[in-house]
Amino acid sequence: MPISQLTPKSEIDAIVAQRVERMRQAIIYNLKVVAEKVLNRARITGEKGRDFTDQTGNLRSSIGYVIVVDGEIVMESTFEVVKEGAEGARQGKAFAHRIAQQYPRGIVLIVVAGKNYAKYVSARGFDVLDSAELLAQQLVPQMLKQLGM
Repeated sequence: MPISQLTPKSEIDAIVAQRVERMRQAIIYNLKVVAEKVLNRARITGEKGRDFTDQTGNLRSSIGYVIVVDGEIVMESTFEVVKEGAEGARQGKAFAHRIAQQYPRGIVLIVVAGKNYAKYVSARGFDVLDSAELLAQQLVPQMLKQLGM
């Protein structure tokens, strides 16, 4: 007696598509949770003696994130304005959007400090995104493991 398929292929395809979409949404949701934790770490006062004094608020305002799915930004932080740092918030958001264009495929979390001098401040030993990056490197693998990936 030969084996025959009773379930229509379209039904199987629909179930697989639903599961893929649920996994995609779970990844995006969990990346948002990770991003918010990382963002909070970057925005609050760093370790004593390693924190920088942000006189204008522009550097802290330029810190934020975007989540990109197949080249499209699906979520982003508010790039909250600190002190008079509206210019920093605008630059941070624009920088994150420029980087997002480099990822036309896949799901990507991008966390930025968008002021052009952020790298200089970090190189001087101040914690701009350093502790936030370490936290992300710890949380993302945990999240993927919890999702069974």
